[in-house]
Amino acid sequence: MLISVAGCGRANIQENQTAETQTVDAQAAEPSSETDTSFQQVVTTSDSTQVLTITCLKEGAADAFVLMTQDHVTIIDTGLEKKADKLVEFLTEQGVTKVDELIITHYDKDHVGGADHIIDEFEVGCVYTTYQSKESDDITSYLAALTNAGLSETVVTQEASFNAGDVSFTIYPPQSRAYMDSESNNSSLVIKVSLGENSMLFAGDAEGERIKELLATSDLQSTILKVPHHGRLAANTAQLVEYVDPDYAIITSGNSETEDQEVLDILSENGVETYLTKNGNITITLTADSVNIVQ
Repeated sequence: MLISVAGCGRANIQENQTAETQTVDAQAAEPSSETDTSFQQVVTTSDSTQVLTITCLKEGAADAFVLMTQDHVTIIDTGLEKKADKLVEFLTEQGVTKVDELIITHYDKDHVGGADHIIDEFEVGCVYTTYQSKESDDITSYLAALTNAGLSETVVTQEASFNAGDVSFTIYPPQSRAYMDSESNNSSLVIKVSLGENSMLFAGDAEGERIKELLATSDLQSTILKVPHHGRLAANTAQLVEYVDPDYAIITSGNSETEDQEVLDILSENGVETYLTKNGNITITLTADSVNIVQ
């Protein structure tokens, strides 16, 4: 079942027992340690000539993605705290004043590290996260920034979606609250972003158990795959690549924390053209019927 999200707040998205699609419209809530069902309104527009630009920032073995249309900005992960200025500078150069959605796939430092800087420097609409499986200074700073900005977060517990004009976002949450190994990585939100015939799947840091869940999830085939866990090999990596069937792949790796050659070989054997962020920023331009990638 797919839940359509029309707003956000500090809440777990809950199943609607009386309909296949749930739309939630309500006013924003004050930050609270208690779960509630309050949401902020997400405004969407439609444009038949819409262009989506996805920038994959060079952050080493860390994820930071900026997705922009003419009037909408989404950030998926925020890299390391020590490189947060780079992300803020990029957004400022693009003339960004508001981030419509901030999505934190999970709570490792290389994904949540710059989140407090984004919240401090920009107006932020909705914040989507997974469940918190650990504690750290980066998480403490992020939560403090939320409180200081009067923001709330939405913990995604069931498959959910929202639109930005013709661009659709589907968020796939982890299906368990306990994993045998690497709970933080396996708790990753996975996001599919689609525009017409083209799409990109952001697989967070999914490892074996989470990949197994994805292999049992329908409609994950995508034009571009953000390879999970910085290109490190899992026992079912080959199955994931075959299942998603991408034409292109993005790996967020660094010179000191490099991708596994076995993963590069799997991608090559499947005819996938692969780009590595360690070689520089990657800019992907999508329309409903075209893909352009520049590095």
